[in-house]
Amino acid sequence: MGLTISNRYRTRVYIAIGFPDDTCRFNTGPHIMGWWGIDPGRSALVYANDVNKYGRMWFYVAEAVNNGPVWAGQHVTQVPDQAFNRCWSPGVSGGHPRGFRELDVGDNETFTLNLTG
Repeated sequence: MGLTISNRYRTRVYIAIGFPDDTCRFNTGPHIMGWWGIDPGRSALVYANDVNKYGRMWFYVAEAVNNGPVWAGQHVTQVPDQAFNRCWSPGVSGGHPRGFRELDVGDNETFTLNLTG
């Protein structure tokens, strides 16, 4: 069970994820956490429960080192540069604005996202 990120790119990749969480204060949105550093050809289990427990739509943003590609989307929030674990808060400051992509995990309990360049 869980969400695994597989780095199929040629350099180290850092990733942050988000998932639906109705316990977030004032229903501000998904729970977001990161950063996992994943070396080329390696994988990391970043969430160890059923991925469909809270819903099928997840979010992620990933950045390769050395000016490599950025896997980003239109759902923007401030994200710190160091490790974090919090609810999505549109009004929070600190860090840099980053756009999360949507990720449809379907009705699966386990899902692997392959990052390629």
